[in-house]
Amino acid sequence: MILVDSHAHLHFPAFSADGAEVLQRARDNGVSLITVGTKFATSVSGIEFAEQHDGVWCTIGLHPGHVHDHSFVDENEETHTAPSPEREFDEARYDALVSHPKVVAIGEFGLDYSRVPEGMDIDDFKCDQQNVARQQLRFATKHNKPVVIHCRGGATADVTGAHDDMRSLIAEEIERGGIERRGVIHCFTGTVDDAAKYSELGFLISVTGIVTFGKSVASAVRSIPLEQMMIETDCPYLSPVPLRGKRNEPANVALVAQAIADLKGISVQEVARVTTANAVKLFEIST
Repeated sequence: MILVDSHAHLHFPAFSADGAEVLQRARDNGVSLITVGTKFATSVSGIEFAEQHDGVWCTIGLHPGHVHDHSFVDENEETHTAPSPEREFDEARYDALVSHPKVVAIGEFGLDYSRVPEGMDIDDFKCDQQNVARQQLRFATKHNKPVVIHCRGGATADVTGAHDDMRSLIAEEIERGGIERRGVIHCFTGTVDDAAKYSELGFLISVTGIVTFGKSVASAVRSIPLEQMMIETDCPYLSPVPLRGKRNEPANVALVAQAIADLKGISVQEVARVTTANAVKLFEIST
């Protein structure tokens, strides 16, 4: 099978010791991949990684988790000290990156209401993230790139609504005549209704290893047309069953494809064929 891991972070420190071996396993399993930037530094390092390897492309963008100060440190992505936020999308700096031939999309960016900084007004928090997302939607329009959207709601009533807010931002940009190439909702964890509304906007849905253990995601995947899907690992995160708790890697995207096939009662070869075609078309890549 030929597969595309449409969202990986193979250039992160999580793979600094054995990235070459991980990439070779991906190749041995017929997997090409998109390695995804989350801020300026990881956008730069993503380009550097992609330009060194065939079958690897990259994205550039500012993740909503890097818009505000926070105390947690993701050692898969960061050094051992809490990073400084970027606060705004610095278009001039990203302009210097976007013309690289390996850059196939803008993202990941979007809305993440799951971690509100202590003491911060929730409305201000949401407004900041929405403004940065809007900046990147317009940047994608300017450079005629598709977008990779991160969207995650919070656990309490005052921080829900991330998908509704994200769709409003997307619709706003489309009404301006923007993002003609549309994009993908990465690591989809919404409802069947959410997926249908994104589809109406022309967006694809990307499925991770959560489909192997998350009942709500599995239920949504049964109803989402295969023609609307891509597959991803989001590695080093979200390892599928039977590998939960271990570091994820691009070769494991085959397990995501198999889970979708089982849920839909179709062959894994058909899942691979359609999702790969979707990735090739959206990102304008070759496999």
